[in-house]
Amino acid sequence: MKRGIHYFMLITISSSFLISCSTNAPKETKLIPKEAMIVVSIDPNAFKEKLQNGGISIDSILSKGYQKDSTKPEDQQKVADFRNASGINWEEKIHFFTYSQKENKNANILNLLFSISDSAVFNQYLNKLNWKDKKAFSKEDDYQYLPLSDNNILAWNKEHAMVMIYEDKVVPYYDTVNMRFVIPEKKDNKKTMLTELSRLFSQKESASIASVKEFGKMFKTKAEGYVFASSGGSLAALSGMPLQLPKLEELVNNNYTSATLAFEEGKIIAKSVTHTNPLLSSILKKYAGPTVNTDLIKTFPSQNINAIVMASFNPAIFGGVLKELEVEGFVNEFLKKSGVSAAELYGAIKGDIAVVVSDLGVGMTEPQTRKDELSLVVKKPMGKLIINIPAGKPESFKKVMDKITARGFAVKKGNEYKSGDLFGQMGIYMVANEQGIIIASDSVTYAQYKSNNSKATINNEALNYFKGKSTVIYIDVANTLNGFIKDASGGYYNSLTTAKSTIKDIMGSSENFSDNSISSVLEINMQNQKQNSLVTLVSLFTNIAVDTRAVARREKEMEEKLFPSGIPTVIRAN
Repeated sequence: MKRGIHYFMLITISSSFLISCSTNAPKETKLIPKEAMIVVSIDPNAFKEKLQNGGISIDSILSKGYQKDSTKPEDQQKVADFRNASGINWEEKIHFFTYSQKENKNANILNLLFSISDSAVFNQYLNKLNWKDKKAFSKEDDYQYLPLSDNNILAWNKEHAMVMIYEDKVVPYYDTVNMRFVIPEKKDNKKTMLTELSRLFSQKESASIASVKEFGKMFKTKAEGYVFASSGGSLAALSGMPLQLPKLEELVNNNYTSATLAFEEGKIIAKSVTHTNPLLSSILKKYAGPTVNTDLIKTFPSQNINAIVMASFNPAIFGGVLKELEVEGFVNEFLKKSGVSAAELYGAIKGDIAVVVSDLGVGMTEPQTRKDELSLVVKKPMGKLIINIPAGKPESFKKVMDKITARGFAVKKGNEYKSGDLFGQMGIYMVANEQGIIIASDSVTYAQYKSNNSKATINNEALNYFKGKSTVIYIDVANTLNGFIKDASGGYYNSLTTAKSTIKDIMGSSENFSDNSISSVLEINMQNQKQNSLVTLVSLFTNIAVDTRAVARREKEMEEKLFPSGIPTVIRAN
């Protein structure tokens, strides 16, 4: 009896250990290499369920699009066959991923990975498709393939299919003998692509991104979309740098960001976590930053705020990175001619940044600045802007500003620095003093902001959302679109009006470093808080698509009336 209990406990413990160690990564991700720089995954089945719960089906969406559209019946049938008779498994996730080829640093490989429910049906579907210069199927050891173009191959086995696009940048070089630049001929990359496909279809799980713990953990959260980014893919580019920095690879390698996208009632929520390696973690922990300072935006002179961006950090982190990379002396030697050290540069700022934009819209050019007939009718974007960067160490700030002044970017007047000719030509109004630097859209906005007599109208929900965060972003989408609607024309007026009544605002934030990671969240809030956000967005995008195609159709009809024989080449060229 005791022996039986011992066996039972041993089996239970072993099973629990295996379950805890198993990966949550979808099985098809074994075909994605570990060095993939970014992986974007979507769950078509989850999208379908959300739509069905909202009383919408894919058929009804297509039907609505066809109602006001000129899509031919045979083209509609092609869409139906792709959905229902292609052998593609729409119940499984679809993945887009990209990575750099190790042997060719100028090459970038893009891939679309999906599952097959019936390989015989999939083959039959591909056989029925016809296009110019279509090639025949070919077979390798682990897969079949069909070339779609010179740098594009579709490959598949019994369970999965992959579309590979090979981007090989053609880099001109200088021929010193003939004294001219030469553009190399494009190579035939078919052999290289087949080598890559053979590697992916035969690789072991340990060589795939499915073996990365953070990647598999991401799929524990139920969502409609997933994004995974790895810093490891950039190592090939770093190895090609003319200057190899000590410990740079150690700092960059094995940092991962995972994110999930979920459509909830009244909002879309994207949550992400950045997992950092031991070296970067030690730096972020040592130079932990404060939280955003909302006092910087409270006196903004407008009741019509469009966007707010704020960040708060410890400037000494720049010095920490330079020390860990063992290049602080090199940087200071490089800056020696300017008369400013690296410590003085980052010590000049406190580590707070606030950007506020308001009153966006389109307006006429001021009469006194109109130079020709075109400027009499062309409308230009308008709005107010404030960028506030508080000063850090007084002596460092003054030294840096004096150097900026010496180069003509600023002019010193008393205890203040103001825009010089160079900044003035760029349309930048700047004032700097012992409190910091303020860049404004114009002198009136600056004066109103500094008077402290104004009080900005900011969404209370947004202000509460900002508390305790290291970075924040807020965009009042409805208010911003309202500033442009009155100047919209044709079918786009309806699209902007629909968008304004659909999307309320966007709020995003990130936390300070904690537990070897940084957490962030982005929320897109809808006007209708009771309806699922996916259902709301589908209705919006369907209406926009119909409006866009209606505008294109009207433009084509107008062209045919004006030029029955076709638009002359000279007009198209201009």
